[in-house]
Amino acid sequence: MTVVWVLGAVTSLGIGLLGERILGIRARRQSEKLAALKERLGVYANYAKLAAVRRAETEETLAGLRGEMAEAESEILSLQSAMADDDALAPMEFHCVDRVARSGGPLWYVAVEALDATAPWTGMRTYAVAADSAEEARKRIVERHPSPTAFAISPAAPLSLPER
Repeated sequence: MTVVWVLGAVTSLGIGLLGERILGIRARRQSEKLAALKERLGVYANYAKLAAVRRAETEETLAGLRGEMAEAESEILSLQSAMADDDALAPMEFHCVDRVARSGGPLWYVAVEALDATAPWTGMRTYAVAADSAEEARKRIVERHPSPTAFAISPAAPLSLPER
């Protein structure tokens, strides 16, 4: 019976050694995989650090660009307000025809451009005309400048003068 026990013990010892070797191989492979994963994790951690640095740089650049944009917008607004102020201060010169505007009566704006050398002036003249309708205002300017080859007369437009 001892032989059976000895044979059983040797068999168990052989199976144990074989199992230990198989499990050792598996443990080594798992350790290698774990080391590779740790290395990959380190690489990804470096990528994350690099991405954080680049994000910070991008945010700084974006903040700088936003500041420049705000400066440009304020400059545009100041230039627009300066232009509007200059337009408001610029005197408008009108030539008046033979009538004085009635209080409450409509005024019309008519532009006349001198086209050739026979005209008594060069460039553009603007007329403020007191008339009941646009057609009447334009008709009165046409009577004053009858030559269609020497003058180009625009259609009459309503004129509102600024209050001072």
